[in-house]
Amino acid sequence: MSISYGLDFADEDLLDAWLAVPILEGRGAGRTRRKWAKTVSALHCALLSGAEGRSKAQVKEYARVLERISEQFPQRIPMQHLFAYAPDLDRTPLPFFFYAVESAGPVEPVLDALVQRNEPGAMQDPHIVDFSTESLGRGLRSVRRFVHKASGAPGISVNYGWRVDSLGIDLSLRTVSDEIDWVSANIGAFDAFVRNLRLVRQGAGAVV
Repeated sequence: MSISYGLDFADEDLLDAWLAVPILEGRGAGRTRRKWAKTVSALHCALLSGAEGRSKAQVKEYARVLERISEQFPQRIPMQHLFAYAPDLDRTPLPFFFYAVESAGPVEPVLDALVQRNEPGAMQDPHIVDFSTESLGRGLRSVRRFVHKASGAPGISVNYGWRVDSLGIDLSLRTVSDEIDWVSANIGAFDAFVRNLRLVRQGAGAVV
């Protein structure tokens, strides 16, 4: 089954800190990616820096950061959509990965897997709460602190999972970071982004 869904938002005024990152491949992808990064860097720097502004060198460096996110993460992590949380120009934007598969099996164990309830390597039991929404359906959200297998360094992941009955898919949204305190302090912003989210049935143009 080909998973095809689009993303929409109830209130775009709540998206100032978020960037939709293109997933590109094939001929011309590099050129398109660089053009996107240059344009978005200029717009986002102007939006967040206000009257103070950013130097041309700073805008150019931020574009390089965005280009790397667009290029590198889709090569390593399965996803259909990619967003980046970017409320601070002096921090590297935090990527969020959307991935869906055809719904299969009882909902409880599927949601547990999507939020990594029993994933090995956790420093403690993940903090899991109900995160059902009218648009997405029944879901969970977990905050999980873990130890990187290779380096032994601590990390944190925030994992959302839903069974979207209207599309027949199980949907995952997650992010991973080494900045445990900063991520923990921004979970409210992540939740607000998710509650603003709507899914669009591809081809039909209808919000589900």
